[in-house]
Amino acid sequence: MSDVQLQAQRRTPGRSIARAMRRERMVPGIFYFHGEEPIAIATHELSLRPLIYTTESHIVRLTLDDGIEKTCILKDIVFDPITDRPTHFDLQGVATDEQMRVEVPVTVVGRAAGQINGGVIDVPVHRLEISCLPQYLPEHIEVDITALEVGQSIHVSDINIPNVRILAPDDLTLVSVIPPRGEEAGASGITEPEVIARKKDEA
Repeated sequence: MSDVQLQAQRRTPGRSIARAMRRERMVPGIFYFHGEEPIAIATHELSLRPLIYTTESHIVRLTLDDGIEKTCILKDIVFDPITDRPTHFDLQGVATDEQMRVEVPVTVVGRAAGQINGGVIDVPVHRLEISCLPQYLPEHIEVDITALEVGQSIHVSDINIPNVRILAPDDLTLVSVIPPRGEEAGASGITEPEVIARKKDEA
């Protein structure tokens, strides 16, 4: 797990001020942590790129313009529906001795054995919520599918990450190898004529 350094400045709350900041490519945000007053902050749009244009989870080392430092995670990010530029972000503070809940991406690695026989990879889950101490936050949850044959699946119960608890049912399917559609269609196409033929013979 790698950390991301983020420089930000305190700002005065208000919609008009936030709009003016966005015109300068500054993105308004909020830092919050239980037991503390929320801090209205802002950072340049480019500074957020390592956090929002990535498939990994990171601990954020936030440094404010007055020298205050905070350890946090990116909890939410809002994008403009037209320009797709970030318009607001939320940072949630974390303590080194407290469990935190955060979503991390699921990454599939390897080529399944069942793909050689035409199997198709199905990945219904792309992110999982976990609980862990900040120092154990994984960048992603890696799922190795090399040994999977057609008809086989990997579930939450098959994943073991030291010092990390996955907050999802054990029987939740993360990835599976399903038969090719053509094969299923062919099987159903053969069965129906056989049934019809049998009925004609009986008649």
